[in-house]
Amino acid sequence: MKRVVLLVEDRRGMRSMLVTALSEAGWEVVAAADGPSAVKLLGEGRYDAVLTDVCLPGCDGLAVLSAAKASSPSMPVILMTAFGTIDLAVRAMKAGARDFVTKPFQIDSLIALLEEASPCRPSEMIGESPPFRAAVERALKGAASRLTVLILGESGTGKELLARAVHDASDRRDGPFIPVNCAAIPSELMESELFGAEKGAYTGADCRRSGRFELADGGTVFLDEVGDLAPALQGKLLRVLQEREFTRVGGSETIRVDVRIVAASNRDLGSEASAGRFRQDLYYRLCEFPVILPPLRERHGDVALLSRHFLKEAGCNPSLLDEAASAALESYHWPGNVRELRSILLRAATLSAGRAITPDLLEIPPAGRDSSMP
Repeated sequence: MKRVVLLVEDRRGMRSMLVTALSEAGWEVVAAADGPSAVKLLGEGRYDAVLTDVCLPGCDGLAVLSAAKASSPSMPVILMTAFGTIDLAVRAMKAGARDFVTKPFQIDSLIALLEEASPCRPSEMIGESPPFRAAVERALKGAASRLTVLILGESGTGKELLARAVHDASDRRDGPFIPVNCAAIPSELMESELFGAEKGAYTGADCRRSGRFELADGGTVFLDEVGDLAPALQGKLLRVLQEREFTRVGGSETIRVDVRIVAASNRDLGSEASAGRFRQDLYYRLCEFPVILPPLRERHGDVALLSRHFLKEAGCNPSLLDEAASAALESYHWPGNVRELRSILLRAATLSAGRAITPDLLEIPPAGRDSSMP
């Protein structure tokens, strides 16, 4: 299934060029020539990303951004701006835009930015090895239920992609998918991130702020690395799981939401709970339907499939990967899993400059090589 991008550009020549380039890069493109048309389209369809000019007839890129976030809070929005409107683009970044590019720009750089902001849809998860397919099929069975899915696996195995697959396969597919990285947000800010805050709840809170659970109403909240959640917040999360209600920071109003929670962790949460480092009652609630994603080293045959995919993503012919390089990839232990494979191949494609990709261009760390392989 192709990813769909809403392109908003008022200049006909630029719009035509971008439609062609994005289509050739594998995107389905819906184009609008002005702000009001873009806002109307956002209310009528579902998009994986928005690429919009800042200065538009009718209403500007900030209005398009606002409509995109109202349609789907997690939708990435990238702005195209001329030098004189950079200040406006910065304001848009503060309002939730993912990034901006300054005209004139390299089309390859723009596409790379769009790809990074909106990864492949989960239905395009790549792998044919039995352990991987079994994990995906199990997760999709869980998606059809009302159970809380807990995805366990090492860092870089694709837990967020699988969580998105659960969302897309569920009856909430038309609702928002809101990811939260519990390891990346400081504990003192996490409560307001999850549950929102009332005006004046803390220094700098000059207006009421909706949290991730409010934004996800009717959809899915994905709690990545949930094992890093502070103990004080674990109890509050348990209440949401049990009652589907919470209060904003600094508030007294009880807010009810209709959300599904999908969680993930690279830790053994069962052991963490037994050792007293994670609430057992929360663990049992989260682990209603566990799914274990295998590490790449256990997915025999998938390295070759993924390698071809990532080389195509980099605009490189997969046939340029020579036999020795392929063997080096197969023999590597992959401590960083699929994320590491992607980084290595994108770097190698850049270094090769269209020539054959040999083992030296892979720059594989010696420590990760399998000593039993030649």
